[in-house]
Amino acid sequence: MKARAFIFDLDGTLIDSVDAHVVSWVEAFNSVASAGVSEDDIRPLIGLSGRDIMKTVLGGSASEDLLKRVRWVKDRAFLREVREGRVTLFPGVTQALRLLKAAGYLTGLASSTPNRMLIHLTDYLGLSTFMDAVTGGDEVSKGKPDPAIFELTARKLGVPPAETVIVGDTPYDVIPAKELGATPVLVNYSRDLARRWKDPIPEGTKVYVMFYELTDYLREVVLCGEDARFIRAC
Repeated sequence: MKARAFIFDLDGTLIDSVDAHVVSWVEAFNSVASAGVSEDDIRPLIGLSGRDIMKTVLGGSASEDLLKRVRWVKDRAFLREVREGRVTLFPGVTQALRLLKAAGYLTGLASSTPNRMLIHLTDYLGLSTFMDAVTGGDEVSKGKPDPAIFELTARKLGVPPAETVIVGDTPYDVIPAKELGATPVLVNYSRDLARRWKDPIPEGTKVYVMFYELTDYLREVVLCGEDARFIRAC
């Protein structure tokens, strides 16, 4: 793998938070805007920016005041889910990040979550100490699947996007990775995602059903194989 850096998505990739986001959005839309949405309506939208999710549900003519009120309720509902222990790291995440840092790779985070939430969330879950660069969704004008957030994160890391591995859990991550010439990796790939994703997985994408399978691959092949660059990490 010819790469100098790994860039990770957050929700659904490093942390098991998709259900918490879905519940929080449903609560916000239905309590503030009487939108009548269900969890099945919201789940396919997770991975988009919060603004794009709101525009999709409420329509392009929704007022800024309504969007702000929905977002206010959503953020607080999500923080409640975090406090109550319903947002956790996936198995293998800490081990993978330790392996990559020990092997000399740069690591970055590119999340649709705005920085006002992202900073506290990464600190709370112990991720911030592993990251050389963190980019929140409010730092770019276009959200995923536009590649801007990954381009910015690569720039912060000081490496060309083509020399990065981009790890995510949805099409909104691997499609822009391919556009940038990066190595796309899809983790936590479920039958539900396969059913919702009509287009084929981009050629060259490495797919792992669970995150810990990626951890095992990093340990046994990339870092500790016969051609490993940094045997000391094993």
